[in-house]
Amino acid sequence: MYNLVKIFLVCCLLAGCAASGKQTISTASKVAADKIIAMNIDSGGPWMKEIEIRLKQSGFRVLRAASVNEAIEVNGEKIIKYNEASTRYYLKIDARADTDIMSRCFGGGYMFDYIYADLIDLNSNETIAAIQGRGYSEDCPPMSGTIYADISNMIVQSWK
Repeated sequence: MYNLVKIFLVCCLLAGCAASGKQTISTASKVAADKIIAMNIDSGGPWMKEIEIRLKQSGFRVLRAASVNEAIEVNGEKIIKYNEASTRYYLKIDARADTDIMSRCFGGGYMFDYIYADLIDLNSNETIAAIQGRGYSEDCPPMSGTIYADISNMIVQSWK
């Protein structure tokens, strides 16, 4: 019986190392637009592809960057020239995890020092939703977390 208690405590300790996201910002209103989102795939780590795959499986069209269109607005006698984003929503991910072979998990996952994901409305320059986490990602048996799924669920739940 004593050994079972020790095993249970060790399992609880290890499970506490799993990365799961804690949503820190959420708005009451949902996005009523097409499921098109841009994200900083190239400037992030190799885990960015995992998040992109999950978003595509949820029906999103994922763009590599919020490309910029040139817009000209004529207001009375004044002509204003400015850059306009071709997609309105941007997922910015900032994370740190060692990617060398000695730091990777056996299943291929990562141990995140931190990971922050912000869904930003580029028209209003406001954060719609944000999530943060740290610890082991998916594919880190036996301590696998759910951070990629948490980020993707945050985005899906932000849309109508």
